[in-house]
Amino acid sequence: MKTPRFYLYSVLIVVCIIWGGAFPAIKYLLSFLSPLQLVKFRYIIAVPFFVVILFIKDKITIREIITRYPLALLIASLFGVIGYNLALAYGETEIPSGIASLIINLSPIFTLILSLMFLKERITISMILGMAISFSGLFILVRRGASDNGANTNYYLYALITALAPLSWAIYTIASKKLTERFDAFTITGLTIIIGTLPLFFTLGSKDFTAAKSMNATAWIVLLYLSIASTSLGYTVWVIALRALPSGKVASFVYTIPVFSVIIGRIFLGELITIHIIFGAALLLIGVYVVNRAKTKKKSGNSE
Repeated sequence: MKTPRFYLYSVLIVVCIIWGGAFPAIKYLLSFLSPLQLVKFRYIIAVPFFVVILFIKDKITIREIITRYPLALLIASLFGVIGYNLALAYGETEIPSGIASLIINLSPIFTLILSLMFLKERITISMILGMAISFSGLFILVRRGASDNGANTNYYLYALITALAPLSWAIYTIASKKLTERFDAFTITGLTIIIGTLPLFFTLGSKDFTAAKSMNATAWIVLLYLSIASTSLGYTVWVIALRALPSGKVASFVYTIPVFSVIIGRIFLGELITIHIIFGAALLLIGVYVVNRAKTKKKSGNSE
């Protein structure tokens, strides 16, 4: 019996709300933890879930992936876990969580740029237009956002650091492209999380345990929210939805994540929502939509 689409769409909305809340959660936890400590704790807590599931479900497949595609797997793991999350956490030490969530949405733009550079994909006028619109929105978000928040030049530096997160995710996407075409998406996601988390275990020290002791009950709840709800359950539900629904429809839900993030950041952290943020966010998301739409049309045209 198939799961009703209404139920799947409802669950996807819940996942997007959870992922939207992850950005304010990171901002809150940075009051207790350094960026590196936050990434360590988040993934060390989450990784046992993927270890148990994958080694029960896909032990033979895992061996095949590791032996046939070790370099692609290593690059995807390091940039998907460490590169992406460290850049995001360091960026959020200075910029609002809502702005960070919007910058993260540039990953399709960076993926397109890397595809043009390394995969020699052809670019269309629509793609160029979409990139121009997105970067115009980013400029407004960062330039006016700095003024609205009374920030200094550090704001621009940390906005740039945050932009390394979608760049890292773009590298992850390119590196894992062959893998996701040949193997189950959940297996690839889980395996990259496991491998990407391994180096973090070797950096654990006394300072990390001291920081953990300093966390109050609320901070631990927020950390478990990031590790279990956002990382473990969020990715699992997302992959299930991708199997049951058209990928284009599932991907369209991503545009709601920064909206939820800005709202949650306003409610729980008191972050500003100004006309500049709304306008810049709209331009950025419209540009990303235009690029994704152009890429979808290009793929469908190539397949005909």
